[in-house]
Amino acid sequence: MTSTDHNKTPGREFAVKFLFQLFIKQNQDLKESFLSSSISSEELEERISDFKESYVAPDDEHTNNQIDDGNFFFANKLLKGVSQHMGRLEELIKATTNRENLNQIDHVERCILMVGAEELFYFDTPYQVVINELVQLAKVYGGENSGRFINGVLDGIRGKKE
Repeated sequence: MTSTDHNKTPGREFAVKFLFQLFIKQNQDLKESFLSSSISSEELEERISDFKESYVAPDDEHTNNQIDDGNFFFANKLLKGVSQHMGRLEELIKATTNRENLNQIDHVERCILMVGAEELFYFDTPYQVVINELVQLAKVYGGENSGRFINGVLDGIRGKKE
């Protein structure tokens, strides 16, 4: 495990927040193109950069949202991967949660699971780090039982990789 594994929290958080804004904003076209993996790499890059501008701009709720270049690069890589592998990631989440429709899962939890499944399957990060980091994000942004739910689902997804 490299020492940088512990410092990727801001990148994971940025990726989760980018995905979450797809669900809460009135931009149905972007959400659909992202979820169907039909968004072009150029458009995705532009949307991520636009989101970064608003993300780091201080406001009453988010006084110190910052992301350094390394974490932005990592978040970008995660989001491009999620977009590319969306079908596979959704199948893994459906199979592990026994849900036919992912709309039954809370938006925050769904976004966390997409980021976690992407990192578990397509990155070399040790699974313990991925699961721990995303459980912590679930505890911050999700409901009372989100941490346990994310832990169980990501552990189940990890088991499907081996």
